[in-house]
Amino acid sequence: MEAMRLSMVSMNSKVGDIMGNRDRMVSTMMDLASGGSDLVCFPELSLTGYSTEYSPAMAMSIDDPMVMEVVDATSDLGIALCFGFVEEGPFITQVVAERGRVIGTYRKTHLGERESPVFLEGDSVEPIRLSKAVVGVQTCWESHFPLITMEYAMKGADIILMPHASGLTGERRRDSWNRILPARAYDNTVFVAACNMAGDNGYGTVFGGGATVFDVRGNNLAEDYSAECILTVDLDPTDMDRIRAPGYVSMRDLYFLDKSRPELFSAKR
Repeated sequence: MEAMRLSMVSMNSKVGDIMGNRDRMVSTMMDLASGGSDLVCFPELSLTGYSTEYSPAMAMSIDDPMVMEVVDATSDLGIALCFGFVEEGPFITQVVAERGRVIGTYRKTHLGERESPVFLEGDSVEPIRLSKAVVGVQTCWESHFPLITMEYAMKGADIILMPHASGLTGERRRDSWNRILPARAYDNTVFVAACNMAGDNGYGTVFGGGATVFDVRGNNLAEDYSAECILTVDLDPTDMDRIRAPGYVSMRDLYFLDKSRPELFSAKR
């Protein structure tokens, strides 16, 4: 991983206002690119808006013109991007793009109770290699599943992006993230960054907003729990490189995953 500037965007997306959501995303990307951001992440279903009742009807293909207009902007702006939309299936999908092309996608593998009757589960947890880092995507309540983070880390991910569409606000949002995300980061020696959808989706569902970033030691690098916000953080891979290097001087620098025995943990409940 190279040193890089990451921006996590908490924004409002109206369900069905795909053109309006696209325009806001591209405008935000332009501002962040001018400020030196290398990677920008938007919330879950940021392009289509999030609704278990209405969003599935807006499913699009990966090469839909609306999707590709957002992807194309990464070429002009020279940044990498992660954003969400409803993909035909329908799936809750996050696209990772760079240099004007789709580098990879993640289809949400663990659906919530209200999602599972209307969306399909993805079946792959594969990291995505960008020019400056390898990223994994872990969507919303999937942040509660430590094995997803570990799988990404075992496959070489440097940063886990966690786009959300959650109603938790303010201190409740902060309390939840501060309870679970530092462990995901520390145990796996990865950066963990989350952002949440904000405001009314146009159909009466209100999302809580907020964004946060943790370093590979589980330390909070930055946080903002206002509604819509943009959190920009410079990520330094020095600690990651030292811990992941072969051999170690003390337990302080031990890379836990090097000692893991995954063959012991195949049993299913």
